[in-house]
Amino acid sequence: MIEANHIGVRKSGRWILRKAGVQVRAGELVALIGANGAGKSTLLKAVAGEITPDEGAVSINSKILADWPAAGLAKVRAVLSQSVQLPFSMPVIDLVEMGRYPYQGQEPGGRTREIARLCLKQVGLSGYDDRDIRTLSGGEQQRAQLARVLAQVHRESESGERFLLLDEPTASQDIAQKQQLLSLLRKLANEAGLGILTILHDLNLAMQYADRVVLLRGGHLLKSGPPETVLTPEGIAQGFGLKARVVRTPGEALPHILTCPTAVDLFQNEETAIP
Repeated sequence: MIEANHIGVRKSGRWILRKAGVQVRAGELVALIGANGAGKSTLLKAVAGEITPDEGAVSINSKILADWPAAGLAKVRAVLSQSVQLPFSMPVIDLVEMGRYPYQGQEPGGRTREIARLCLKQVGLSGYDDRDIRTLSGGEQQRAQLARVLAQVHRESESGERFLLLDEPTASQDIAQKQQLLSLLRKLANEAGLGILTILHDLNLAMQYADRVVLLRGGHLLKSGPPETVLTPEGIAQGFGLKARVVRTPGEALPHILTCPTAVDLFQNEETAIP
């Protein structure tokens, strides 16, 4: 399990994250949501070990993050940044194979490429092996990067807890691709036992696919729990300054969120520093 407790991060002498936290269990998909500037990416980076929090601690499988050796950590968690721009050309298959770097010298010949192709198939990019990554659309590049992190945590045996940390994986995807991608993540959580922490902006996708939702506002943890208990009209108003209705359509298992034209303090001029 990933545990991040009482996380605080200061920047330029100001708190941008304070007393925030999240837990992610194996087989669980957790959606991290909140308005722009709420601290989602900062919390994800702290969990990933990309930044060291000024307060609090992060542990993976009961071991403090700083105590993990780099190679061991790479085998249990993989990170997908919001946007990864390569400054040079590279075949797509080579990019995906980079995810297998922690296993270098531990796999039989040809197995690394087999795993890379399997992961490309999972993200809908079969046959893209020899394409130059820089010629792909923004959405295709993001899916190729997702294939890379899937390759990183792929194992022949499903034993051992593994985690994906994803910063807006649906960015640049069309409406159908967003559904397919979240369906894939849901399947990986259910069938492969991956623990997944992902930043999402689409509240209906969070409602549909997440086991739990963590709502941040102004660098603080506002609410955490099952989607239907967090994504209420009150929760959406508090977290986003937006009026919304949560409605159930006959025959549908889950409710839908309908945002209203009238905002509640949407552009309020509040101080962004955290006390």
